[in-house]
Amino acid sequence: MHPLLSNPVWESLSSTHAGFARQSGAMLRFLPEVAPFCAVPEDGISLTDPSGLAAGEIVYFLGPMPAWPAGWTVLQEFAVLQMVYGGGQPDADSASAQVLGVHDRAAMQALTALVYPEFFRPRTAELGMYIGHYAQGRLAAMAGQRMACPGYREISAVCTHPAHRGEGHAGRLIAQLSAAILADGDTPFLHVSASNKGAWSLYERLGFVPGRTLPCVKVQAAATP
Repeated sequence: MHPLLSNPVWESLSSTHAGFARQSGAMLRFLPEVAPFCAVPEDGISLTDPSGLAAGEIVYFLGPMPAWPAGWTVLQEFAVLQMVYGGGQPDADSASAQVLGVHDRAAMQALTALVYPEFFRPRTAELGMYIGHYAQGRLAAMAGQRMACPGYREISAVCTHPAHRGEGHAGRLIAQLSAAILADGDTPFLHVSASNKGAWSLYERLGFVPGRTLPCVKVQAAATP
Protein backbone atom coordinates (compact mmCIF):
# COMPACT_ATOMS: atom_id res chain seq x y z
CA MET A 1 0.00 0.00 0.00
CA HIS A 2 2.27 2.78 -1.28
CA PRO A 3 5.16 2.03 1.14
CA LEU A 4 6.93 5.35 0.56
CA LEU A 5 3.90 7.15 1.96
CA SER A 6 4.07 5.42 5.35
CA ASN A 7 6.55 8.13 6.37
CA PRO A 8 5.75 11.02 4.00
CA VAL A 9 7.66 13.79 5.77
CA TRP A 10 10.85 11.72 5.96
CA GLU A 11 10.59 10.58 2.35
CA SER A 12 9.95 14.13 1.14
CA LEU A 13 12.91 15.58 3.04
CA SER A 14 15.15 12.69 1.98
CA SER A 15 14.46 13.15 -1.72
CA THR A 16 12.50 15.81 -3.60
CA HIS A 17 12.68 18.42 -0.85
CA ALA A 18 16.16 17.73 0.50
CA GLY A 19 16.99 21.35 -0.25
CA PHE A 20 14.44 22.43 2.37
CA ALA A 21 15.68 20.00 5.03
CA ARG A 22 17.70 20.45 8.18
CA GLN A 23 19.12 17.40 9.97
CA SER A 24 19.86 17.01 13.67
CA GLY A 25 21.04 13.52 14.54
CA ALA A 26 18.30 11.08 13.53
CA MET A 27 15.73 13.83 12.94
CA LEU A 28 14.94 15.63 9.71
CA ARG A 29 12.84 18.77 9.65
CA PHE A 30 11.60 21.30 7.16
CA LEU A 31 13.17 24.71 7.54
CA PRO A 32 10.90 26.54 10.00
CA GLU A 33 9.94 29.18 7.44
CA VAL A 34 8.78 26.41 5.07
CA ALA A 35 6.71 23.97 7.17
CA PRO A 36 6.33 22.88 10.82
CA PHE A 37 6.99 19.17 10.21
CA CYS A 38 9.74 16.93 11.58
CA ALA A 39 10.37 13.23 10.96
CA VAL A 40 12.37 10.24 12.14
CA PRO A 41 13.02 7.06 10.13
CA GLU A 42 11.29 4.69 12.57
CA ASP A 43 9.24 4.55 15.76
CA GLY A 44 10.96 4.84 19.12
CA ILE A 45 14.25 6.25 17.89
CA SER A 46 16.07 8.46 20.40
CA LEU A 47 16.65 12.08 19.53
CA THR A 48 20.18 12.31 20.84
CA ASP A 49 20.65 15.72 19.20
CA PRO A 50 17.40 17.71 19.48
CA SER A 51 19.25 20.96 18.80
CA GLY A 52 17.48 21.30 15.45
CA LEU A 53 14.59 23.01 17.23
CA ALA A 54 14.61 26.39 18.90
CA ALA A 55 13.84 26.54 22.62
CA GLY A 56 10.08 26.21 23.08
CA GLU A 57 9.45 25.70 19.35
CA ILE A 58 6.23 23.88 18.39
CA VAL A 59 6.39 21.30 15.58
CA TYR A 60 4.45 18.31 14.24
CA PHE A 61 5.49 14.69 13.68
CA LEU A 62 3.45 12.64 11.19
CA GLY A 63 3.93 8.88 11.04
CA PRO A 64 6.77 7.29 13.07
CA MET A 65 7.25 8.85 16.50
CA PRO A 66 10.55 9.23 18.37
CA ALA A 67 11.14 8.79 22.07
CA TRP A 68 10.51 12.33 23.30
CA PRO A 69 13.55 14.03 24.86
CA ALA A 70 13.36 15.28 28.43
CA GLY A 71 11.55 18.58 28.66
CA TRP A 72 9.49 18.15 25.49
CA THR A 73 5.72 18.45 25.90
CA VAL A 74 3.10 16.66 23.82
CA LEU A 75 0.39 19.26 23.17
CA GLN A 76 -1.99 17.33 20.92
CA GLU A 77 -2.40 13.89 19.35
CA PHE A 78 -4.77 13.12 16.50
CA ALA A 79 -5.26 10.74 13.58
CA VAL A 80 -4.74 11.72 9.95
CA LEU A 81 -6.25 9.78 7.07
CA GLN A 82 -4.05 9.47 4.00
CA MET A 83 -5.87 9.26 0.67
CA VAL A 84 -4.23 8.36 -2.64
CA TYR A 85 -5.68 9.12 -6.06
CA GLY A 86 -7.13 6.07 -7.74
CA GLY A 87 -9.54 7.51 -10.27
CA GLY A 88 -9.28 8.13 -13.98
CA GLN A 89 -8.47 11.39 -15.68
CA PRO A 90 -9.77 14.23 -13.47
CA ASP A 91 -12.52 16.42 -14.86
CA ALA A 92 -10.41 19.57 -14.67
CA ASP A 93 -10.96 22.90 -16.34
CA SER A 94 -7.43 24.18 -16.97
CA ALA A 95 -8.72 27.75 -16.99
CA SER A 96 -10.62 27.49 -13.71
CA ALA A 97 -7.79 28.82 -11.54
CA GLN A 98 -4.60 30.78 -11.92
CA VAL A 99 -1.12 29.80 -10.84
CA LEU A 100 -0.18 31.81 -7.75
CA GLY A 101 3.20 33.48 -7.61
CA VAL A 102 5.34 35.67 -5.41
CA HIS A 103 3.00 38.63 -5.86
CA ASP A 104 0.16 36.52 -4.38
CA ARG A 105 2.02 35.52 -1.20
CA ALA A 106 0.36 38.12 1.04
CA ALA A 107 -3.10 37.03 -0.12
CA MET A 108 -2.15 33.37 0.39
CA GLN A 109 -0.95 34.05 3.93
CA ALA A 110 -4.13 35.96 4.72
CA LEU A 111 -6.40 33.18 3.45
CA THR A 112 -4.55 30.28 5.06
CA ALA A 113 -4.44 32.19 8.35
CA LEU A 114 -8.21 31.72 8.49
CA VAL A 115 -7.97 27.92 8.14
CA TYR A 116 -4.39 26.67 8.64
CA PRO A 117 -2.66 29.33 10.76
CA GLU A 118 0.15 27.01 11.87
CA PHE A 119 0.88 25.09 8.69
CA PHE A 120 1.30 27.60 5.87
CA ARG A 121 4.56 29.48 6.32
CA PRO A 122 6.20 32.36 4.38
CA ARG A 123 8.09 29.91 2.11
CA THR A 124 5.63 27.00 1.94
CA ALA A 125 4.65 27.97 -1.60
CA GLU A 126 8.20 27.18 -2.77
CA LEU A 127 7.50 23.45 -2.33
CA GLY A 128 5.35 23.16 -5.45
CA MET A 129 2.70 24.74 -7.63
CA TYR A 130 -0.12 26.63 -5.91
CA ILE A 131 -3.27 27.72 -7.69
CA GLY A 132 -6.20 29.86 -6.67
CA HIS A 133 -9.27 31.81 -7.65
CA TYR A 134 -9.90 35.50 -6.96
CA ALA A 135 -13.39 36.91 -6.43
CA GLN A 136 -14.62 40.26 -5.17
CA GLY A 137 -11.08 41.58 -4.98
CA ARG A 138 -9.70 38.85 -2.72
CA LEU A 139 -8.26 35.35 -2.95
CA ALA A 140 -11.41 33.26 -2.56
CA ALA A 141 -9.84 29.79 -2.62
CA MET A 142 -6.49 28.09 -3.09
CA ALA A 143 -4.70 24.74 -3.02
CA GLY A 144 -1.21 23.55 -3.80
CA GLN A 145 1.51 20.93 -3.69
CA ARG A 146 3.48 20.35 -0.50
CA MET A 147 5.27 17.07 0.33
CA ALA A 148 6.72 15.03 -2.52
CA CYS A 149 8.81 11.93 -3.08
CA PRO A 150 9.56 9.84 -6.17
CA GLY A 151 6.25 9.01 -7.83
CA TYR A 152 4.01 11.00 -5.49
CA ARG A 153 2.95 14.60 -4.81
CA GLU A 154 0.76 15.79 -1.97
CA ILE A 155 -2.13 18.21 -2.46
CA SER A 156 -2.38 20.53 0.51
CA ALA A 157 -3.58 23.94 1.75
CA VAL A 158 -7.03 23.36 0.28
CA CYS A 159 -8.94 26.29 1.71
CA THR A 160 -11.82 28.59 0.86
CA HIS A 161 -12.65 31.99 2.29
CA PRO A 162 -15.76 31.74 4.51
CA ALA A 163 -17.63 34.15 2.22
CA HIS A 164 -17.14 31.81 -0.75
CA ARG A 165 -17.86 28.38 0.70
CA GLY A 166 -20.37 26.24 -1.15
CA GLU A 167 -19.32 27.58 -4.55
CA GLY A 168 -17.39 24.45 -5.57
CA HIS A 169 -13.92 25.98 -5.48
CA ALA A 170 -12.22 23.17 -3.54
CA GLY A 171 -13.34 20.44 -5.93
CA ARG A 172 -12.23 22.37 -9.01
CA LEU A 173 -8.84 23.23 -7.52
CA ILE A 174 -8.15 19.64 -6.45
CA ALA A 175 -9.17 18.31 -9.87
CA GLN A 176 -6.89 20.80 -11.62
CA LEU A 177 -3.93 19.96 -9.37
CA SER A 178 -4.57 16.23 -9.72
CA ALA A 179 -4.54 16.53 -13.51
CA ALA A 180 -1.25 18.45 -13.41
CA ILE A 181 0.39 15.91 -11.09
CA LEU A 182 -0.77 12.98 -13.22
CA ALA A 183 0.50 14.73 -16.35
CA ASP A 184 3.95 14.82 -14.73
CA GLY A 185 3.79 11.05 -14.20
CA ASP A 186 3.20 11.20 -10.44
CA THR A 187 0.29 10.11 -8.23
CA PRO A 188 -1.57 12.71 -6.15
CA PHE A 189 -2.20 12.07 -2.47
CA LEU A 190 -3.47 14.14 0.42
CA HIS A 191 -4.05 14.09 4.15
CA VAL A 192 -7.23 14.91 6.04
CA SER A 193 -8.22 14.75 9.68
CA ALA A 194 -9.74 11.31 10.24
CA SER A 195 -12.68 13.03 11.96
CA ASN A 196 -13.44 15.37 9.03
CA LYS A 197 -15.98 13.16 7.26
CA GLY A 198 -17.21 16.03 5.06
CA ALA A 199 -13.79 16.56 3.46
CA TRP A 200 -13.23 12.80 3.30
CA SER A 201 -16.43 12.38 1.27
CA LEU A 202 -15.48 15.20 -1.11
CA TYR A 203 -12.08 13.66 -1.79
CA GLU A 204 -13.64 10.25 -2.45
CA ARG A 205 -15.95 11.82 -5.04
CA LEU A 206 -12.87 13.33 -6.69
CA GLY A 207 -11.22 9.91 -7.04
CA PHE A 208 -9.14 9.63 -3.87
CA VAL A 209 -9.13 6.28 -2.06
CA PRO A 210 -8.83 6.06 1.75
CA GLY A 211 -5.58 4.41 2.78
CA ARG A 212 -3.58 4.23 5.97
CA THR A 213 -4.30 6.26 9.08
CA LEU A 214 -1.22 8.00 10.45
CA PRO A 215 -0.67 9.39 13.94
CA CYS A 216 0.11 13.09 14.14
CA VAL A 217 1.55 14.70 17.25
CA LYS A 218 1.96 18.39 18.02
CA VAL A 219 4.90 18.75 20.38
CA GLN A 220 6.81 21.60 22.00
CA ALA A 221 10.56 21.46 22.48
CA ALA A 222 12.08 22.14 25.88
CA ALA A 223 12.07 25.77 26.94
CA THR A 224 15.85 25.68 27.28
CA PRO A 225 18.15 23.80 24.87
